[in-house]
Amino acid sequence: MSDLANAVTGTPPAQAAWAALQARGGQIIALPTLLPAALVLELAGEDLRPRLYFASGPDGAELCLRADLTIPAALQYAETAPHDDTPAAWLCEGKVFRAPKAGENRAPEFIQIGLERFGDPDRIEADVTVFLAAWEACRAAGETGLHVRLADGGLLPRIIEGADLPQPWGQALSDVASHKNALQRVLAQAMGERPRRQISALEHTIADLDPDRARDMVDEVLSLAGLALPGTRGVEDVAARLAARARRAIAAPLPAELAETLSRLIQLRSVGSIGDSLDECVALAAKLGVDLMDWRQAWTLRLDRIEQEAPDALAQAHFEAISPEAFDYYDGMAFDIARGGDFTRPVATGGRYDRLVGEVSSGHRRAKAVGCVVRPARFGGR
Repeated sequence: MSDLANAVTGTPPAQAAWAALQARGGQIIALPTLLPAALVLELAGEDLRPRLYFASGPDGAELCLRADLTIPAALQYAETAPHDDTPAAWLCEGKVFRAPKAGENRAPEFIQIGLERFGDPDRIEADVTVFLAAWEACRAAGETGLHVRLADGGLLPRIIEGADLPQPWGQALSDVASHKNALQRVLAQAMGERPRRQISALEHTIADLDPDRARDMVDEVLSLAGLALPGTRGVEDVAARLAARARRAIAAPLPAELAETLSRLIQLRSVGSIGDSLDECVALAAKLGVDLMDWRQAWTLRLDRIEQEAPDALAQAHFEAISPEAFDYYDGMAFDIARGGDFTRPVATGGRYDRLVGEVSSGHRRAKAVGCVVRPARFGGR
């Protein structure tokens, strides 16, 4: 019997939401509970670390209890799918484990239910299907007064990669382009709004060295000091990070016009129609030399399809260029569905994560993917 059927949260609203997800089709599967901690942090972002629960395997490897259903689903698909982009629709449910934020009154373990789709040839149709599945699950559970936040995890990475930004800021911004808070911090540094950190003699020395020489110098310093690196981080990675920090500390600020355009994109949020916000994204990207007309057309198709099947779903909806709470692995359309517009505690969340299967399999597998999770513990305003 499923966790959902046994759990306290297996109430009639939760069961109705589960039935709505099943109506969209899919195979019910069980997912692993323990995952490699380093992989989860790499994919979901270091900001998640304080909220994870850790364990050690028999071989000493650091593990963590799953904080969501998406990463274990991607792992399972990478390990079991016979071919890249083999179509699969999986219905997932079970406990996830996440420490509450400061001041948050909730249990550290709770049920999530969700739909994960892999290998769909039509990305836009799959995006719409998953969004509607989440919307219908919330409505089936009796949720009313719902608001929708739409975002795009691939928008800022695409713009930053395509823009002609001076180094080291282009690379620094690209490294955090999927994470709103980190992106704002790096941009503030690039604009000269944050105090420049003092760099060590070692950092200053390796700032202009090629990667091999920088690695050798860091390795030599560690050997002379009798130090070993903690965890799984290698000397090459440490040397690259030190050199990058040094280059940022001594670099000239980003030109004001470029910085202002990027800041407007990061902060962009609908105040009128969603279409107007999408047009503003296109115009701002054009100032950076990036053409987003194909991106704009794809969003038009998604919104039109949603309007056709669930016209009320967008009645209280807005668009943000990048969601502040979304996991780093979202690289396309992303959404949150929340009661009364309180997006700190959305009832449902989802989005596209085309790169994730490749990342969890170290590049051995590829698959287009999109999914959603619904949180029954938040039904009824809890």
